[in-house]
Amino acid sequence: MIKFFRHIRQRYIFEGKTTKYFKYAIGEIVLVVIGILIALQINNWNENRKLENDKQKLMFALKQEFLINKNALENHLVGLHKNNAQFNRLINYSAGAIELPSDSVKLYASKIVYPITLSMLNSVLDEAISAGKFEMLSDSLKQKLSLLNDYTISRKKMRENLDKITVDTNDEVTELYLSLNAFPEFPNKYYVQKPIVMHPDFINNNEELERIVKSAKTYSKLHQIYYFSTSDEIWIKYGLLRLTTEIIGLIDKELKE
Repeated sequence: MIKFFRHIRQRYIFEGKTTKYFKYAIGEIVLVVIGILIALQINNWNENRKLENDKQKLMFALKQEFLINKNALENHLVGLHKNNAQFNRLINYSAGAIELPSDSVKLYASKIVYPITLSMLNSVLDEAISAGKFEMLSDSLKQKLSLLNDYTISRKKMRENLDKITVDTNDEVTELYLSLNAFPEFPNKYYVQKPIVMHPDFINNNEELERIVKSAKTYSKLHQIYYFSTSDEIWIKYGLLRLTTEIIGLIDKELKE
């Protein structure tokens, strides 16, 4: 097309038709500009489509990761709630509020420390942040994700406080755990070594066990552990799990738009 106009302009120059020459020259410029604008528009459209596709892929990957996390949170919460419910009865027994048979006291004493560690995936989100893709997400989704991160950090600090109490190297605490036999039992398939036996000095009869559990000193330590353990349950249920569920719902909504 441009070559065609060039021939016409050359013919007008030879014929001395200057006015028509300039008209065709301007027309050629306009066509070039229009072509450039169309090319830019197509390029922008392709870039926007690529960005939208990348956003959709990121949101889908986030959804899959959060679905796994939601399942982990729900399973952990079930076990933690059951553990804390039995721990609750031991606390009330220690305070003299209820009576329990010796077998139940021994069972509930093993629930002082919940042995399962909560593991959460965050590789997709971390990669999105490091690659600068986090900004592609909507403001609503970014706010939810930031809030979830704040809750996760706060829970981590709370868990550190719990670990300081339950994983204490103090001989007094160790002796208390041994006296109560406060160690959860694992299925045999998880043992890498043969189970150890309890030292005879820490094998208490029912009367001795009752005396230890109902002492004010024991109650004080159990109360500390129970406070942080139940706080963790609340934090997971009304913090991490709630926000994870809301994020999945928000992603679903945005994927359908």
